[in-house]
Amino acid sequence: MRDLNGVLLFDKPPGYTSNGVLQQVRKLFGAKKAGHTGSLDPSATGMLPICFGEATKLCGYMLDAEKTYQVTAQLGITTDTEDADGEVLTRAQVPDITDQQMAEAVASFHGEQMQRPPIYSAIKKQGVRAYKLARQGKEVELAPRPINVKSISLTDFSNDTFTLELRVSKGTYIRSIARDIGEHFGCGAHVTMLRRLAVSPFDGQSMYTLEDIDKASDADELLLATDQVISDWRPLVVDTETALRYQNGSKPDFDAIQVNSPEELFRVYNSEDRFLGLGRIAAGKLETVRLIGGQLTDEAGKAAAKKAANRQAEIERVAAKKAANRKAADKKTAMKAAAAKFPNQPLPQERKGGLGQ
Repeated sequence: MRDLNGVLLFDKPPGYTSNGVLQQVRKLFGAKKAGHTGSLDPSATGMLPICFGEATKLCGYMLDAEKTYQVTAQLGITTDTEDADGEVLTRAQVPDITDQQMAEAVASFHGEQMQRPPIYSAIKKQGVRAYKLARQGKEVELAPRPINVKSISLTDFSNDTFTLELRVSKGTYIRSIARDIGEHFGCGAHVTMLRRLAVSPFDGQSMYTLEDIDKASDADELLLATDQVISDWRPLVVDTETALRYQNGSKPDFDAIQVNSPEELFRVYNSEDRFLGLGRIAAGKLETVRLIGGQLTDEAGKAAAKKAANRQAEIERVAAKKAANRKAADKKTAMKAAAAKFPNQPLPQERKGGLGQ
């Protein structure tokens, strides 16, 4: 096993636990240390960022990241796990549902709300995982939790199945959204397919399978630089003296940037663009939050830095395009939800005199 630092955007296959594929990937890379940034259900597929070495220090920060999913659900059947892996609980006739009725039901789930988590989840109840209690046949009641569905759209609806694409806050259970849509129509529903498309800040980038890793002539080239995990944070570039004091934890003076909040964290780099770790500015001083080591040096470091810079430029270009599309989609979803809630109220662009009147 070797020391290895970086991030792999792994495309998890169905039928495997997140920890199971993590161990397989770690062995393929021969890495001493690895961790993932948030589990996927065994039947689910898609993006599972895997961090190696020093990057594992950043895994916890990705647990709060927004995530984007594609999900297909079947109406008329409920299961104990709320997906196709569970035991069937009920069967009911699916009512006649129009495209408009389904679209309105889906749009109603946009925004902040309280969600009842599935009993087969990793949430702890009196110190025990809920799914363990459920498997023991014990009654499990979980309190509703706040979530935020940033965007949600109906991409397909036919007979008794529907497909959604949605972007959600941490702690959101997609299975439960499908369940609640089924309950809305009085027939129940369960998930038949779930795929994670993105984990912020990784959106629109290539993912790699076990086969891709096995066939690669140099699998290390599939890795992203460690600091890409937090590429959506603002960077701080400090001079040599400040960098040394930061690394020694002595809180050097630093007031060259306006903070957005006292809790805001920054990516800290030295004057040679070497990533040093995480920092916070408080009372005009730079505080050391977490030092990150394991950076490449000499020619290898320069080559890696250039490659990372080119990759970051492409990431930012794609992210800017995605952000613009999301903003437009969120506005459209919000307008549809308003139209469904107040059917007789004209949309803003329909009012006489335009948006400004």
